[in-house]
Amino acid sequence: MKKIENKRRIINISIVLIAIIIIILNFNYISYVNGLTLIQLHDNSPRQMMGYVLVTKNQTIVIDGGLKEDAQNLIDNINRVGGGKIDVWFITHPHMDHAQAFMEIVENTDMKIGKVYVTLNDLEWYKQYETSRIEEIEKFLNIIKSEKLKNKVEEVSLNQIIEIDNLKCEILGIKNPEITTNPINNSSMVIKIDINNRSILFLGDAGKESGQKLIQNQKEKLKSDIVQMSHHGQSGVDKDVYETIQPEICLWPTPEWLWNNNPGTGYNTGNWTTLETRKWVEDLKVKTNYVEKDGDISFRVW
Repeated sequence: MKKIENKRRIINISIVLIAIIIIILNFNYISYVNGLTLIQLHDNSPRQMMGYVLVTKNQTIVIDGGLKEDAQNLIDNINRVGGGKIDVWFITHPHMDHAQAFMEIVENTDMKIGKVYVTLNDLEWYKQYETSRIEEIEKFLNIIKSEKLKNKVEEVSLNQIIEIDNLKCEILGIKNPEITTNPINNSSMVIKIDINNRSILFLGDAGKESGQKLIQNQKEKLKSDIVQMSHHGQSGVDKDVYETIQPEICLWPTPEWLWNNNPGTGYNTGNWTTLETRKWVEDLKVKTNYVEKDGDISFRVW
């Protein structure tokens, strides 16, 4: 009798364990299918750039894209993982190392583009505060008003929620016309993306002043698992912003010369502050750093 009861007990325990395993496997499968692939694009010119491709189950998203020289690499990645189309394109700000690939693709290819999200000051503001860049700014503004993008471009608002497939994108930072120091960078869009209880924060080229504004107005929302290092990893937001974010993974849109602060005269002989930022990240005990200098980097975000 005891042997029969023991057998039944073993069978019941086995059934429960099998059910648990099935539930875990099913959850992991659903998470994988509904997860996110993130690609950090590498630089294709001697200058810095920033470009990211995010691929969900059904949608392909681009954040910035880089210079004209980076357009073909972006196209190649979109053709490889995105079926030759871009469903959503975020332009954090209209500096050419972020927006020129977008302009090249819009003007000179038949790439299908869905929604385009921007945050822009008016033309007179740019004329007043960054006159040296006015020609490129005017060209960008003309392109987003073009026939190809008609009815596709949207100016984001602060704390706007944009749902894309299984992603929740919240706009934590927009244009800051009152900040006239490092003006265009300080008017970068800041995007927080949540997926499967994980989060990614894109800072664009946010500077010290807009970083302090984030601390003041969005502090409780800044904590993120992954962060894109602002302004290519140097002279961006201050250390206290990264201390608030507490990232596990840092994305560095940083070419090798900038990573090593080397203008051609040797390691750490330039005027950039990348090594200082690298020390901040080391102090935060971040173990995973993906750096643009190492080529296109693709990984899954659960």
